[in-house]
Amino acid sequence: MTRERAAQKRDKLAATLDHCGDVLRGSLLERTTFHSAGCPKCAHGEGHLQWVLNVNYPGAKTRQLSLRPGQVPQVRKALQRYRQAKETLEAISEINQYLLRLDRDESKERKS
Repeated sequence: MTRERAAQKRDKLAATLDHCGDVLRGSLLERTTFHSAGCPKCAHGEGHLQWVLNVNYPGAKTRQLSLRPGQVPQVRKALQRYRQAKETLEAISEINQYLLRLDRDESKERKS
């Protein structure tokens, strides 16, 4: 790949990152919670469905955010956008590394 083509590819990838305001990092979990007493639904073993956004932080810290059922599709889309943005950033990083290697090699050729 030529330097010009690599730079064009990088710029095209970077242009796709314009919707990064609506991203979420973490995992969407489906849980069933049970009351300890007094709930007929729990007494029959059904429990209550609960959606949770789980986010891990450095130092073994975890934050969990309970979601309303109507928020689940929005959260799924935001998690997908995060994964896509992360993949795009990785691809841009790889291209930038390639360009750095080109610069290094061209510098060596000029000195020879």
